Amino acid sequence: MASELPSFVVAEPDDVSVASLPTPFRVGLVNCYLLTQPPVTVIDPGTLQPESLEELARLLSSKGLVYGDVEQIVITHAHPDHFGAAAEVAARSGARIVCGLPEVSSLVAPRDPRSQAQLLVRLGVPDTMARSLAESGATILERMVGWADPSTVTGVRDGELLAAGGRLFVCIISPGHAEGHLSLWDPSARVLFSGDHLLARIIPVPSLEAGDGATRRRSFVEYLDGLHRFVSLDPTAVLPGHGRAFAEVGVLAARLHTHSRERADDIATILRDGPATPFEIARRLQWQPDGARLVMGLANVQGHLDLLEARGRVVPDADGAVVSYRLHA
Repeated sequence: MASELPSFVVAEPDDVSVASLPTPFRVGLVNCYLLTQPPVTVIDPGTLQPESLEELARLLSSKGLVYGDVEQIVITHAHPDHFGAAAEVAARSGARIVCGLPEVSSLVAPRDPRSQAQLLVRLGVPDTMARSLAESGATILERMVGWADPSTVTGVRDGELLAAGGRLFVCIISPGHAEGHLSLWDPSARVLFSGDHLLARIIPVPSLEAGDGATRRRSFVEYLDGLHRFVSLDPTAVLPGHGRAFAEVGVLAARLHTHSRERADDIATILRDGPATPFEIARRLQWQPDGARLVMGLANVQGHLDLLEARGRVVPDADGAVVSYRLHA
């Protein structure tokens, strides 16, 4: 992509420590933040992998703390690389878990893989492949995630205030990468903990939403429409879920809008050959075409199809069990 990239910042604030925890996923390391002032808070404690928990323990020890000192665990969103160890850390510490209200259900129990398979079939994935992908995803969750006792989880709404690490944050719930993605904004220091909503060098994958017609969330459209909110904050430091801290959110937003237009144009070009399902388009684009990466590719394709539909460039045909798209006449 030729558009400009946002600049990195030198370091995290003095009262914030970070550990890069290992994950088995293609995205690589996940950032876990420790806020050492009361209430002592861990943001995104990673997966249940032993090496990840050991790294988190070392982070605590480096500040003279142990698991029992943790009072609060904040989860930016319910993806396993971010929340997998939350229940275990809560059990060791007695801490409460805080997340965006729409994410609560995903922290306390796994989703039915049959519904995931049905969604993939709806997008054109062959039935056998869809069931295999859904079942393999459920198997990964079993290894990476501990499910939290509902009594330990508190859901917050957009605009609520949250005390953490000696700071008073504004909770920002912003759908896109996840329905209830939670970012924390400290207006006094102009510091933003952005989870995966804003990443300096990675384009977040939009959430893949179920449903039909007008009732289905268009997560990628929502994501792009909401970027101006973060630009207007103008944070001096954005502490993301992956990669280094950065600034210049306006530069990042411009890059994301440019990227979305380019991807949407690629899809429109494919549809000149005739109607196609999201699965067929993903295969032609070769965006993560195999295994679990296929699901990410489908999410990207569906997100950009939603964008094209919102702009009146494509029309969905969903009369049967599988949805396809065609260019608007």
